[in-house]
Amino acid sequence: MSKQAALSCLSIVSCLLMVAACAGPPDEAMSAAEQAVSDAMDAEVDKYAPAEYEAAAAELETARGHMTAGDYGDAKAAAENTIALVETANQEMLVQKELTKREVDEALPAFLERWSEISGSIEQGRGSAARTLAQEASAFADSLTVQLNDLKAAEKWHDIKMLLESANMAADGFAERAGG
Repeated sequence: MSKQAALSCLSIVSCLLMVAACAGPPDEAMSAAEQAVSDAMDAEVDKYAPAEYEAAAAELETARGHMTAGDYGDAKAAAENTIALVETANQEMLVQKELTKREVDEALPAFLERWSEISGSIEQGRGSAARTLAQEASAFADSLTVQLNDLKAAEKWHDIKMLLESANMAADGFAERAGG
């Protein structure tokens, strides 16, 4: 390569480096990354894919740190990485949501059958204590039914799973009080 060609190449590289160094903040990339994390939170990705969501949120914080420090190239790279991590988290959320739905589909009928047995046991009791327990059990069942229907309509499978775990503990209490 001739001396003049080498100097021209060096000059071009120097100009590119200066342009890159003078580049402004990656506002669009940061905005897109922040929106992606916000959308993931709204979609409850944090419930179904918490590790993946936390990785994306941490990367967004890294991007914000780079922005504050004026390291715009690193900020843009971290913002773009945030978006990629959110996409991974969304994919994992879909898998976990389906698995949780299947788990709920199996657990709900088992709970309802158990509750029916507990309710039958309560109804067989006599006296004012039995009537009071029957009223409490009925109110519990009514409230649970409304909550389950609302959550099922919204396809909030994680919340249904948590509600069923809580309902099983309450059912244990009713079973103890009913004497079985």
